[in-house]
Amino acid sequence: MANVSEADAMDYVAGYTVCNDYAIRDYLENYYRPNLRVKSRDGLTPMLSTIVPKEAIPDPHNLPLRTFVNGELRQQGTTADLIFSVPFLIAYLSEFMTLNPGDMIATGTPKGLSDVVPGDEVVVEVEGVGRLVNRIVSEDTAK
Repeated sequence: MANVSEADAMDYVAGYTVCNDYAIRDYLENYYRPNLRVKSRDGLTPMLSTIVPKEAIPDPHNLPLRTFVNGELRQQGTTADLIFSVPFLIAYLSEFMTLNPGDMIATGTPKGLSDVVPGDEVVVEVEGVGRLVNRIVSEDTAK
């Protein structure tokens, strides 16, 4: 699909899942341009293996979400707190790239980014969608 309007965007959503979009900020070379070394490494975007059908989520634009690191609440908000709405993201992305069935769009996060270190356990919960648990490992351990 290409050039989808915001008004029609939700017609193209099949469902929802939980992912965690990590970045290795130690490699940040230039804040003003995309940095592949920061965001595009193996294992930096774990996600649930299940998708909740969109029909099961009456209001996807106001889902409570929380992030815990080692059991400590580090982030709390709702999908209403996201910088960009799902319809906006679909419309915007489809202006310059073709979106296909099965494509996943990570929507971003409310305020409250948190640094983590190897050994930390990160839990992301989105009400009605699921709970994702990750243990942070060093690059050396992951290889």
